[in-house]
Amino acid sequence: TKNPRNSSTMTSLASKAIGAVFIGALCLIPAVFSQEVTLSSYACYDPTIPAETAQFYRGRNTTVCLYVGPGGDWNTQGTTYTRFAFNLKADEFSSYWIPGSFKSIVQDDPFNSNATHIFASSQSSVSFLRRYYDATTQQVFPYLTAVIDVKDGTVQGIAWDDACIFCKLSRCLPNTYDFVGNITTREDISQPTDGCYISRDECVALH
Repeated sequence: TKNPRNSSTMTSLASKAIGAVFIGALCLIPAVFSQEVTLSSYACYDPTIPAETAQFYRGRNTTVCLYVGPGGDWNTQGTTYTRFAFNLKADEFSSYWIPGSFKSIVQDDPFNSNATHIFASSQSSVSFLRRYYDATTQQVFPYLTAVIDVKDGTVQGIAWDDACIFCKLSRCLPNTYDFVGNITTREDISQPTDGCYISRDECVALH
């Protein structure tokens, strides 16, 4: 599996050893911790128990991170983002809602960007980026399902699952990007690349 940070190609993930799901407008269940920093590495370990989260063990806690930041080139040094980290049990389906995130990410516009992108990370592996909010079209893509492929306790890769099962085809649009900021296709990266959107006004009404 090639690293999305350095390539626009990634092999299909056949073994779904653990599912980490982030659904909705990112708004209800608190993360274990979050921090807003400028870093060069996107690795994800629990700093309080690094030895335990360095390997996946079925039924034991492991750490998955969700990075939120501006659209564009994430390989550039100095990209400012917010990171949310979750401890969850390996080999179980888990869903998380982050309270207040719609206001802090969309309404407050902390990244001063025309788009907000999100990617998942575990150990030293990262997913491709998904667009969460497009300020130009006023579209929010709230459904995010990350599938983590694990072999012998080590993460091999992270893929986004099909997010278009949550809406009509007319509301399903391409919204997956590489770390340089280029939009990708299913043919490019051998995984689903489209997502459902709701309008900003519809999202505001839900809150």
